Amino acid sequence: MNKHAFRTMRQSGWFDMLIALLVLAVIALSLSLIGHVQYDAAMARVTDEMVAYEIRQSIPALANARQSLLAGGLIALGIALAGMLWLRFVSPKVAKSTRAQQTAKSLSVVLQYAAAISHTLLILFPIYWMVISSFKTSQELLLPVPTLWPNEFVFSNYPNVLQKAPFALYFFNTIVSTFFIMLGEVGLGTFAAYGFSKGRFAGKNVLFVLVLGALMIPLQVTFVPIYVLISRLNWMNTFAGLIVPSLVSAYFVFMLRQNFLAVDDSYLDAGKVDGMGRVGAIIHVLIPMCAPTMITVSIISFINGWNSYFWPKMITTNDARRTIAVGIVYLRETFAGMETSNYNEMMAGAVMSIIPIVLLFLFLQKYIMTGFSKAAMK
Repeated sequence: MNKHAFRTMRQSGWFDMLIALLVLAVIALSLSLIGHVQYDAAMARVTDEMVAYEIRQSIPALANARQSLLAGGLIALGIALAGMLWLRFVSPKVAKSTRAQQTAKSLSVVLQYAAAISHTLLILFPIYWMVISSFKTSQELLLPVPTLWPNEFVFSNYPNVLQKAPFALYFFNTIVSTFFIMLGEVGLGTFAAYGFSKGRFAGKNVLFVLVLGALMIPLQVTFVPIYVLISRLNWMNTFAGLIVPSLVSAYFVFMLRQNFLAVDDSYLDAGKVDGMGRVGAIIHVLIPMCAPTMITVSIISFINGWNSYFWPKMITTNDARRTIAVGIVYLRETFAGMETSNYNEMMAGAVMSIIPIVLLFLFLQKYIMTGFSKAAMK
């Protein structure tokens, strides 16, 4: 390959992606080779006295995944090589022909639509499976060969869920806790973001770095000290225990700060001339000018609070303050001692729990996209 041809390939936007895919293919094939070696070594240690379970346990994880790694590596290698050949031999000819360029452009659009549709179906399939499973019988749901469409629609799963578990109480607990968590995260986040973006005080940048550091600490790390504190305050099975640990979000402080920085200080100065204080400037200037981001933060806070599972599960031990996400799991206990599991009713409960989130996203998705784009511009 001459230098001109390589330079032409390098200028293509696909070249770097193909190189990355080639590297992944090499890694996958190397891991597959290691897995085959480990599998052969493990099988050499198998004796006649070992049962099937012991044999499976003696095989390393990499050895179990050897075939998948091999198939994935070969597919990635084939795509990478085919792409390289296309860039080397086909693309130069296409560039010289107007008709070929139009054909390639049309083919590119078709492939983009195909990829987008495939990706969408892949994402939506779990939701489809959840909804369709909520209308199946428990026997059909446990068939060895799953059915993509119910043989018989069972609408009684939904009223059964409402009878077997206090779903109305779960919804109430979730709405109350989610509302106050959203109020705290948005309200406190707004004032903190104003201080970090427009405030002038010593150590502002150092404190903001500490806020950013909080983004890297997951809840599971701070779970034990917070749990001990909540327990000593006697806040188990209370709204305070559910709400207070989640009143502040470092991510929302960062997101709102970035958006507030984009607002020119002259607007705040004009507000001061009109007699506005800091709170007035936030309410009447910053919030209206950053409305898409404020709506986005509110929606994300609502979704996070509604879907929260780990902390509510730890802090609630009975139905008194159990939220919807935790309550769905406890639906399984309503079938204790039966011959079949009530996965169909658990699916029905899950469908009811996601309806508010789906409706919220469908009606307010444009604000979510706008808010994210504005926050990323600064």
